Amino acid sequence: MLNKILKNSQISDNNEKINKIISMIKLNPVERELYIELAVELTRMRRFDQAIKSFFKANSLGEDYLTLYNIGCLYYKKNDFKNAIIALEKSKLLNNKFHMVFLLTGLCYGRLNNFKASESNFINVIMTDPDNTTALTALSVLYYNQGKVDDSLRLIKRISASKIKSDTVQKIKSEILFNSGKPAESAYEIKKFKDNSEKFRSFNDYIQSIPVAILTDKYGSIEEKIQKLENVQSKTRDNLISLSLCHLFSGNTDSAIDYLIEARGSAAV
Repeated sequence: MLNKILKNSQISDNNEKINKIISMIKLNPVERELYIELAVELTRMRRFDQAIKSFFKANSLGEDYLTLYNIGCLYYKKNDFKNAIIALEKSKLLNNKFHMVFLLTGLCYGRLNNFKASESNFINVIMTDPDNTTALTALSVLYYNQGKVDDSLRLIKRISASKIKSDTVQKIKSEILFNSGKPAESAYEIKKFKDNSEKFRSFNDYIQSIPVAILTDKYGSIEEKIQKLENVQSKTRDNLISLSLCHLFSGNTDSAIDYLIEARGSAAV
């Protein structure tokens, strides 16, 4: 009802919308929906403290798991994880089938270094939705941060084996593999990401369109530079980065990735 009124009045300015809702609240001080609409508009303006107050007022007029979840979300945005957890735990009591509340609660506990509680919330989601990518990814990152690398990789590979494709998952998998001392596998994941990502393909097409002759200068052609760098017996990090860039501009992005990963590894030694 309120959305129709706001649309019909053709109010485009957020402050005007808020003033309109406040005027309606004065006429209908126990209309729960008005406080929710006010909280939504305040959230859009990033006025989180006022939005939280408005959601709390709505909840006092009728407790609801979504309102409590929204309060938890706003506290999370404010990095107030303790108060976020209080609201989210109440939300869970009202609806223990709502996955989003468990995911956010798990993230909050993780931020407070309560890894056991964090793990419990993520596992709760996976128990009822085994293919939930968000919960699997979050749990994988949690295990990795705790040094449980094998468990972390097992979950990431489980996601990779599913039909769901995620650039974020591939990036995380590559990072975990690299830090686990598996640079070749890490590079392979980046190459897969490169081949599947539209942005990467567009960049690759752009690189391929550059005439190689343009890259020739007083130091020689791009091929001569690559040959010279590859002939160096003991390659330093700078040599490897130079090789990566040369291969990139020659259009060989796979080799560019290999040398970049190798350069990163030499810097970590």
